[in-house]
Amino acid sequence: MQAIRLFSPLLTLLIATGITLGVVKPVAAEQVYIGLRNGPSEAFPVIYEVTPYRRLEVVARRGSWVKATDGRNSGWLHVDDLHLLETFPRDELWKLVNDARPGKNRLEVTLSTASAYSVGWLFPVLGEYGSVRYTRAPEGDSAWSMLDVGIVTQFAQPADYLTFSWSAFAGYAQSERGNTHWSDTAEPVWVGAVGVESMWRVARYFDFGARGEVGTALDSEMTTHRSMSLVWRLRL
Repeated sequence: MQAIRLFSPLLTLLIATGITLGVVKPVAAEQVYIGLRNGPSEAFPVIYEVTPYRRLEVVARRGSWVKATDGRNSGWLHVDDLHLLETFPRDELWKLVNDARPGKNRLEVTLSTASAYSVGWLFPVLGEYGSVRYTRAPEGDSAWSMLDVGIVTQFAQPADYLTFSWSAFAGYAQSERGNTHWSDTAEPVWVGAVGVESMWRVARYFDFGARGEVGTALDSEMTTHRSMSLVWRLRL
């Protein structure tokens, strides 16, 4: 009897827990939706959403974008997003991906009025372009270098071959040979920059354009430089 009294509360707790687990329903997994746009660019709004299990048929292609329909509604999506459709034939997917090359990555080289050149890499991130670039001005007493990261966002596309974008960067600049391009001291300094660019798609794998940029040293001196750059991009 003493043992029953000792284990009775524990038994009651186990029974209550079992009833609770049986009553509470498991939380449903969050549904994933794939957005179809009004046109072949991320500048167009999403007009229709489907689940990964909706059967879609590709009826048109423009560059790296395809127009897909389920028979009632249609919209555009990038070929790199076709793998999200579980029912889309894998052989057709890879054919469309290969035919639509180049993809979304870009290799960039620039030459600026600040007597500097830069090499950069652009890659898609959260619907925009992330960028990493290394800039160097090797000329004599004005030598300096900088490594920065940033984002490039398209705000207009008046034609398929012409885009306009703004950019914002933050990086670390290092003076060389005692020059004072960014700071009166020889110590490295943080630098922020904003810019506007226009890019022209010259060929399938090649873009050319111009960028205006303003950079400021993020220290007490706030040294500011303005520059114009010629930009070459290889579409990969």
